Amino acid sequence: MTAETRFGALSGIYTAIFTPQNADSSLALHYYPELFEFHRTAGIDGLAVCGTNGEGISFSVDERKEILEKAIELRGGFSIIAGTGATSVTDAVELTKHAASVGADAVLVLPPFFVKNPAPQGLADYYRSVLDSADIPVILYNIPPFTAVHITDEVMELLADHPNLAGVKDSAGDWERTLEFIQKYPHLRIFTGSDRLLGPGYLHGAAGCISGGANTFPEVLCAVRDAWKNDPTGNAVLEEQARFDRLIDITIKYPFITSSKAILAHRGLPRYGVRPPLVPISQELENELIGELKAGGWL
Repeated sequence: MTAETRFGALSGIYTAIFTPQNADSSLALHYYPELFEFHRTAGIDGLAVCGTNGEGISFSVDERKEILEKAIELRGGFSIIAGTGATSVTDAVELTKHAASVGADAVLVLPPFFVKNPAPQGLADYYRSVLDSADIPVILYNIPPFTAVHITDEVMELLADHPNLAGVKDSAGDWERTLEFIQKYPHLRIFTGSDRLLGPGYLHGAAGCISGGANTFPEVLCAVRDAWKNDPTGNAVLEEQARFDRLIDITIKYPFITSSKAILAHRGLPRYGVRPPLVPISQELENELIGELKAGGWL
C-alpha cells in the first residue's frame, strides 16, 4: 500500500474541538453528544481531540485517555485525530499507543515544547520514538508561535523513511512555509492550521485544515471546502475565504478559546468552563464581542 493510499482518508475540515468542562474545570463530557451534533450538522469531516483548542496539554495522561475514549464512542461517521504530544516522550508514546488501541484514525503530535532550539537530531529522535510506538498515522504539529520549536526540513528529512509519517499540520501562520510543506512533501497530508490559509491551501494541494475557528462557525469553513470541491480553480474559493476572513477579523481581537466558548453559548450550546491558566472572558469583553458579531450578521 502506498503512503498516498494509506493516508488518503485523512482530508477535509477537522474541528480542533473544545473539551467541555464545568465551571470548576472538571471534565463535562456529557456535553459531547450535543457538541458533536452541532459539528455534524454543519458538515465537518472530523474532529481533532485534545489539541491546542481542546486544551490537551492542560489535562493529565489519564484524562486525555478518557476524553479520547468518549470521542471514539460518540464518533458516528467522524474521522478522529488524537492529540498525543507532550513534553515527555514517554507520555507521548503512551498516549499514541492508547490512541491506536482505541481506534483513532491518526495522532497529532506537538514537539516537546519546553526545550527551545533542540538539535534536529534530538527532535527527530523524539518523533521517531512516537512513530515507532504504534502502527497509526502520525501528523507532526508545527506551531512555533506556541512552542517556539520549528519542525524544519532537516527534521523532516531525518524522518522521511518512516512508514507511519502521514503529514504535517502547519500552524506557523506563514503562507510561504505552508506552501513549502505542500510542495516539498507531496506524498504527505499537509493541513493548514491557520484559518486564513484554508482557501489558498486547498488551491495549492493541501489536504484540508485542522481548525480552531471551526469550533464556533463550522459552516463557514465548510463553505470554503465546498466551493473548492465544486470548482477547484474558481474564484468562489477565495470569495468564501474572504467572507471567513471578515469573521476572523472580529474574533482575533479577543482571547480565542475563552471568547469562542462564549460564542457557543450564544449559539445555543452550554457554557463550557476552561482549565487554568485560562480564565473565562470578562463580561465586558463578551458583550463587546457579541455586539460585533451581531452587527456583522454572524449572530
